[in-house]
Amino acid sequence: MEETRELDREAVIQRVWKRVMEGREESSPVALTQEETEPHGSLQTEEGEMGVLPAPTPRTKGDFPAGAAFLGEGSLEMVPLLQEMIRHELGDLRAYQALARRTGGAQARVFQAMAQEEKIHAKRLSAACFLISGVRYWPEVGKGVPPTSYLGTLRQRFGEEQAGMAAYLAGAEATEDPCLRQLFLEIAREEWEHACKIRTMVENA
Repeated sequence: MEETRELDREAVIQRVWKRVMEGREESSPVALTQEETEPHGSLQTEEGEMGVLPAPTPRTKGDFPAGAAFLGEGSLEMVPLLQEMIRHELGDLRAYQALARRTGGAQARVFQAMAQEEKIHAKRLSAACFLISGVRYWPEVGKGVPPTSYLGTLRQRFGEEQAGMAAYLAGAEATEDPCLRQLFLEIAREEWEHACKIRTMVENA
């Protein structure tokens, strides 16, 4: 009895489908076999025939959207600025390493932490430079001039951190790349935090 009701249902669908389609070639949905309804890596074409799905095209090493706005070729004009910022961050790294060696205790730990943060800044900038240009920029930076006066060195570092913050804010204004702008703003905030730490050290000296 159940099988009879199922056959009656299919017959009704067949009649309705034939009336709706009015002579068109498409078959009723119930005419599909089990093999046709199971997915097996093919697709239904406009003519009703089964075609093979095309294989995905592999991306080559140099395949990159022309003029991409997110850390892409559209930001190539920012590469010289990025390289200058990397050199600046590595110079700050060396300066704070020297201060950590000169001091001790809590002050040395603060300078070591700031040196590590400057290294992270340089690595983030270098990664952005690579994504834009395909060239990893990481220059060798010398040890610099040894500090002569502790307070004088802190005063110099305070000015350097403020100058770095201003440069990053200017870079954020100059670029149309939202990823690069976000990076510049984040590092600008951390440069200001460094300046505040140095000010505290001067106040407590």
